Amino acid sequence: MLLTNPIPIRRTGSVLLIGIALSIGWGIRGNFGHEYGAAFAGCLAAIAAAVLSGREDWRDKVGYFALFGAIGWGFGATQSYMQVIAYTQSGHASSQFYGYIALFYIGFLWAALGGAGTSFAAVATKERITKAILPLLFVLGAWMLQDLVEDPLGRWLEEGVKFDSTWARHKNPLYWFDSDYLPAIFALIGVAAYDLYERKGDKTRWYLPAFAVGGVLSGLTFQWILRSLGLENKLANALTFVQGDPTFLNPETGKQAFEASNMLNNWPQFFNDYPQHIGWFVGLFFGIVVYFKVFGKLRNGASLFAYMSLGFLAAFVALPVLGSLLFPQIGGIRMTPPRSDNWAGITGVFLGMSLWMWKNKLKPVAIASLISGMVGGLGFAGIQCIKQIFTSFGSPQILENKGILPGSPEFVSIANAWSRWQGQNWHSFLEQSYGFVNGIAIAVALGYLVTRIKIEEETPEVKAVLAKSRWTRAFSVLVILLGLTYFNVFKNVQVWSEQLNPKVWQTIVQHADGTSESVPAQWDAPYLGRLPCIDFLQMTPSGWFNLTWALLTIACILIVRRHYKTPVPLLPKSTLAKGQLMFLLLMWIMVIANFERALPGWSPSRMITEWVIFVNAIISTVLVLLLPAEQEFFDIREEVDHKKIYRQYWKRAAGAVIVSSLLFFGTIRLIYHYPDFDKLNLKGNQMRFGPKATWKTSPILKDGAHK
Repeated sequence: MLLTNPIPIRRTGSVLLIGIALSIGWGIRGNFGHEYGAAFAGCLAAIAAAVLSGREDWRDKVGYFALFGAIGWGFGATQSYMQVIAYTQSGHASSQFYGYIALFYIGFLWAALGGAGTSFAAVATKERITKAILPLLFVLGAWMLQDLVEDPLGRWLEEGVKFDSTWARHKNPLYWFDSDYLPAIFALIGVAAYDLYERKGDKTRWYLPAFAVGGVLSGLTFQWILRSLGLENKLANALTFVQGDPTFLNPETGKQAFEASNMLNNWPQFFNDYPQHIGWFVGLFFGIVVYFKVFGKLRNGASLFAYMSLGFLAAFVALPVLGSLLFPQIGGIRMTPPRSDNWAGITGVFLGMSLWMWKNKLKPVAIASLISGMVGGLGFAGIQCIKQIFTSFGSPQILENKGILPGSPEFVSIANAWSRWQGQNWHSFLEQSYGFVNGIAIAVALGYLVTRIKIEEETPEVKAVLAKSRWTRAFSVLVILLGLTYFNVFKNVQVWSEQLNPKVWQTIVQHADGTSESVPAQWDAPYLGRLPCIDFLQMTPSGWFNLTWALLTIACILIVRRHYKTPVPLLPKSTLAKGQLMFLLLMWIMVIANFERALPGWSPSRMITEWVIFVNAIISTVLVLLLPAEQEFFDIREEVDHKKIYRQYWKRAAGAVIVSSLLFFGTIRLIYHYPDFDKLNLKGNQMRFGPKATWKTSPILKDGAHK
């Protein structure tokens, strides 16, 4: 029975719905990718958790649940993990064991931050949350500024170098371990801008230029002293290592495979091109940091974003950048060389967040984050193990490992019998199943909090404050329903332009030098754009999409403004009904958009993705409407000893990663019958360790493509 547990969010049906909600989002995330895709998955599960909580105060914050749940889950999407999955399938023992540990760690960080965002909305008061929205807007604004200036700045620093965001991104002089250090820096810029704005009447604001100049002069002086003593180059060499193994020999020629001068190193390219400017640049950064440390107030939650951003930069520099100097023989402290090292930065984000929550009387958030992270870590590594067990049936690799050679009658017979099973979209199985476990992580974390956080009571004074900031409610809902969906659905335009009729979506432009280029087509405006001599009322498909979405956004803003003055009858008064409506709108917008994305290139293998997602959406629709009740009654006892519980869960997490990794590793080794390394088929395998580790055999070269 679904209603056997008196705590609503702990009931079987509630846990199932939250799991399915995140599974739907994770399956869609696999198609749309990156931070915005993961953010959608996280906010859908957060809405479901609020709706199913049985707590009126949580349901009343459903928009905040969605917003902060989305932000929390978005962080983890910056981590690289496909190479880690490949390690677990490599057959190389040390790489496989490491792969399971790394998968647990990635899953832990991803779910921990997702759980932190969701539980922050649950634990923090509405007053505290509404005050945090404005500094958040400054951070988001800083990231928009970054999008505008990053590529122009890179091209200015390295004029004539052609780089892009995919296979030539390492040629950007701002590239640094394929990481998101720039968003961390721009987040700090946003926090600083907010602090200056918030201290409008404070005369100490004008000390900032002095600290900046002081930092520049200090940096220049320090670099001059090093140069004068002949230590500058020695220090630079001591702090630099190449991302690869210059001693690696080409197995075919027996000669050195790669030149060290053609490899990247552990610093941004512009540090190598402009070493004379490093001193003042670093000095400027620390001068500004010191100013805000001394005079900055960082109120209303702005300090949270500062802790997380500084945590990213500190962990990133400490681990892959400087820490790698101690372990060059294994390619440094890097999880997936030569791929992204955002795992290190996200480690710092997690630590910074946890420290801030602990210092700001939000300890339950840190505990819930740890609980969620532990379940998520087990889920990522565990589902990968389950996937490998399923794909072991009729596996050509196992046949070969057992000595049944390719081309033999037995090999052909077994391989043909299981070929369709082997050809399933197993990666989609991994994505959706792992998403389901992440949903379970949120259900468990919020299930822990639901009876330990006291009901929020609003005094007349608090109600007056909230009345002035009710715009934050509308902002939270609209940024999810229209903002988050836009950044995902907009990607469909490129898919349609590549897979639909090229004569309609693209135009071939002939250049004067004889070359040609395919560019987006120009579509006329209806009626006016078809009049004689009217050839300027045209836009690209992307332009028409943006215009349409802008009109939809304006319409929704007008409706919300009217609703605040005179309630619109269609919009429900019940907090439960509002949450249900938001859940259904968001889910079906993205489910339909995902289907539209897949339809132009449809194949039977998409059934395991789009069809399963659609069926899960049907199930979720039924559950979200039938499970929750308007009024639920259960006891709430506020937790007192947070430190003891926090220590206990850290011990459980440590035990979970050790035991699970050994279990998963041992199970797969037993099933697949891997031979000794010298007899292992290494074709297409990626390994973290050993003489043919990927970072040795396939480093990123300056004149090559990104790996």
